[in-house]
Amino acid sequence: MYKILIYSGGVYRFDEVLECVEDIGGIVLKRDEFNISRGSYFISQEVHVIIVTPEEGLDELKQIATDLKGDIEEINIDDEIRISVVSILPVYNLLSKAKNWVDINYLEDAIECPCINGVCKEFNDISCHENLKKTLDDMCRMEIAEKRTLSNVIEYRIKAV
Repeated sequence: MYKILIYSGGVYRFDEVLECVEDIGGIVLKRDEFNISRGSYFISQEVHVIIVTPEEGLDELKQIATDLKGDIEEINIDDEIRISVVSILPVYNLLSKAKNWVDINYLEDAIECPCINGVCKEFNDISCHENLKKTLDDMCRMEIAEKRTLSNVIEYRIKAV
């Protein structure tokens, strides 16, 4: 089962959180950094991220957050939105492996059900193919992926950081 979390904490050693998320098979969906100040005095720099991660790695992630004096909070959302968010994982993995522009036909052929991430099992055998176009559009909207049209073919790739 996958958990959708919000991490809040300082930016110092934040790369350890990102590395842990990657190591346990999760993904960072959104990252916001901001400065906290009082009047004209700078107090601290904070980061908030939305993370999707397998439940098995949650203890390790919580330990790192505790070590960094950050907070992790689970987000409870309805199943339809959960399916949309968790469905990003297999598509993200394929786009990451491709390392180049790919079209939707490539993704449809490459996605295996049940997928390696177990998304299908978690949601009563919903196929990863069913909402592929919507998942890709969501990833582009969240700036995880980008798309282009080349010779009337829509192609996708992981957005360069």
